[in-house]
Amino acid sequence: MQCPKCKTENPETVTYCVRCHAPVRYTCPSCKNVQSQGGKCEKCGLDFAKYAAMLVFQAKTTAVAERGKAQERSAIIKQIILLPITGGFSLFKYFKNKLRGD
Repeated sequence: MQCPKCKTENPETVTYCVRCHAPVRYTCPSCKNVQSQGGKCEKCGLDFAKYAAMLVFQAKTTAVAERGKAQERSAIIKQIILLPITGGFSLFKYFKNKLRGD
């Protein structure tokens, strides 16, 4: 199989060029079809760029959700630590605001 980038001959079993490491075989993440060019899957029609963008969007959404959970946990811990100093007023105020949705 010839590399489309550097024109080096590669064995049929490799996925990346042995010289320049450019992909010479693409595997569809959906149906596992192996093909010689990227873009769209020849078998199921999956667009590789849209699939990659969807994975990035999912990872970003998950990261934002995890960050929100961590911030909420740290806010509660902060209020519990301040409990002896404020006499419980700040904890009461925190939960009152939380119930109102602020």
